[in-house]
Amino acid sequence: MKDFKLGIQLYTVREPLKDDFKGVLRELAAMGYQGMEFAGMYGDMEPSELAAFLKEIGVSACGMHVSLDAVLNCDDKCYQYAKALGCKHLVTSLAGRFIQEFDSLVKKCNEAGRIANANGMVFTYHNHAQEFAAIDGKIALDLFYSMTSPQLVKAELDTYWIKKGGYDPVAYLTKYASRLPLIHLKDMDKTDGSFTEVGTGVIDLPGVLQVARASVAEWVIYEQDSCRRPQLESAGISLNNIMAAIKA
Repeated sequence: MKDFKLGIQLYTVREPLKDDFKGVLRELAAMGYQGMEFAGMYGDMEPSELAAFLKEIGVSACGMHVSLDAVLNCDDKCYQYAKALGCKHLVTSLAGRFIQEFDSLVKKCNEAGRIANANGMVFTYHNHAQEFAAIDGKIALDLFYSMTSPQLVKAELDTYWIKKGGYDPVAYLTKYASRLPLIHLKDMDKTDGSFTEVGTGVIDLPGVLQVARASVAEWVIYEQDSCRRPQLESAGISLNNIMAAIKA
């Protein structure tokens, strides 16, 4: 058993970030989030400036969601920010393309893993529900991981999208426990299947945290694609529920 750190995918709070990027990051740090997972917004700061700011508020960059092409083409912005922030994980998702372009994407992801590794980083794939469709009688995501290098292509499994795809999040996290540096902890509303604050829906929060402790996970990262409450309020509720479950 080991410890992991708690992060937030900044897409969750994208609206308040537009108005006060630094203020929102300060507030998230004050709540207790230890890491920020970036998704294309850097507060109009240059890499060195953002790195200094994260150090000032005492948080890390736990990941960066970037396009597959950015990783493959060694996009300057992608790698400059990652290196300046000390961000190890470059994360890609392929919503809308995964099934249709499966064979070519497997090859591209293996290559992206090689390129990221050569730059001292880790290429990590983030799933949605589409990856649980069948290809040749097999779950597409399982086929993807069987055809990509375990050393070069890691997993950022998302609990909500596993459930949405029809599978048990805890069982699936356990299945890939040795390939899982990042976990997206996201909950599903009990009544309508929408996104909700972690700990208030159907996802087995204690079970997910138990797998995180037993796996190679370095970060458990909260995300909520849409919020009925103000986004920062939802972030606070989720963190409080996660912390209570950790202490239970």
